[in-house]
Amino acid sequence: MKIYFYGGVETVTGSNFLLEGFKEKLIIDCGLIQKERTCDLENFEDFEYNPTEIKAVLVTHAHLDHIGRIPKLIKDGFKGYIYSLKPTRDLAKEILEDSLKVIEENCAEYNKENFYTERDIEQTLLRWDTVDYHQELNFDEFSAIFFQAGHILGSAFILINHKPTNKKFVFSGDLGNKFKSLDSDLEPLPETDYLVLESTYGDRNHENVKERLNILERIIERVIKEKRVLIIPTFALERAQEIIYDIQSLIEDKKIPEIKMFLDSPLAYRISKIYEKYPEYLDKEVKRIISAKGLFEKEYVKIINEKSEEKIIFESPTPKIILAGSGMVTGGRIIDLLKKYIEDEKTTILFIGFQAENSLGRKILEGAKEIYLDDKEYKVRAEVLSLLSYSAHRDQSGILEWIYPQRFILKKIFLTHGDQKVKEIFRLKIMDEYAIDVYIPQKSQFFEL
Repeated sequence: MKIYFYGGVETVTGSNFLLEGFKEKLIIDCGLIQKERTCDLENFEDFEYNPTEIKAVLVTHAHLDHIGRIPKLIKDGFKGYIYSLKPTRDLAKEILEDSLKVIEENCAEYNKENFYTERDIEQTLLRWDTVDYHQELNFDEFSAIFFQAGHILGSAFILINHKPTNKKFVFSGDLGNKFKSLDSDLEPLPETDYLVLESTYGDRNHENVKERLNILERIIERVIKEKRVLIIPTFALERAQEIIYDIQSLIEDKKIPEIKMFLDSPLAYRISKIYEKYPEYLDKEVKRIISAKGLFEKEYVKIINEKSEEKIIFESPTPKIILAGSGMVTGGRIIDLLKKYIEDEKTTILFIGFQAENSLGRKILEGAKEIYLDDKEYKVRAEVLSLLSYSAHRDQSGILEWIYPQRFILKKIFLTHGDQKVKEIFRLKIMDEYAIDVYIPQKSQFFEL
């Protein structure tokens, strides 16, 4: 048996793993590679395996860096089926259709033809089947079970059993932050021989929910007092829903006054409707509130659907909060907002999620004094803050707690989805505490098991 690492290594994005048995091959995730742009040049390259030989694709969740190249896989000859939880399929439709516009913009910059079309997305969805948590999915040589990952709506980690040898593999996908307010909790790690493990925050720990809310409260109180503009670059899937839910909670609990909020992301609004469609996958308290009121149905929350409506934001008096995509400032409507506000000292930019290496968001967060937006230089005079406990990823202590019950069973751990320095730190931490063999795969590397 072999496991191949074709993406999600040497970078945080582009998840793509291949599990090869004696006669059968499974793909786990097939995501978009994102660096300085939403769509990196590497996405245009051929797959390093033959898509026609793949039995099935198993999808952990609907983030673009886990699903963004599945239509390319279809276009290049994959004939099997794709499997995930039900909400993941619904979310994937929105994410893939929306991202196509941004990818086409990147194609124009690269002077390249797009590697898939709307028709390929349609074909993808036609071949996308769904399972429930704990439902066994059987192939000739493998079986698979999806467990709650607590990362985003419908997210899963996947236990795969190789039936002829009874060797077990867990692919973590992305593991949910234990300090979250929307999703059900991450389930315990089942017994497994091998673990392909995300390491995005393998070198640090997050604030807890109470601390996070207190920090957010203080930031907004200051924004209101000083009549500032608070800009929050946010991912349309999960992060937008979670932070608006928390701000609404602060207002409803009389911790802060009402403040005008603009959601400059029609995609985030459409995704919120999918959350309302699947309340059974959410935390019990969130389920009760969303079922009764909806997520964004407040007078002080204004949804900006058309780009032409952005003038409403600009003309609105301060103080105000603006949420817009993309979360790592790699494209989307956040660019226009930064052009308008980043040179203003009365602006606060709050980063609430991971910023990939070389992304514009990472450069701003690390203190860049000048940035380029659409080839024009802008001075960064805005205040820049971060509240990374809004990350949907589990932190170091949380992952170690998850591994702990299986520490004597695990034979090998493969670290993926992390900056190289972070993976090195986390590798030493796991080996020191649990004495498990930990490997950091390189791109295209495979291991015989």
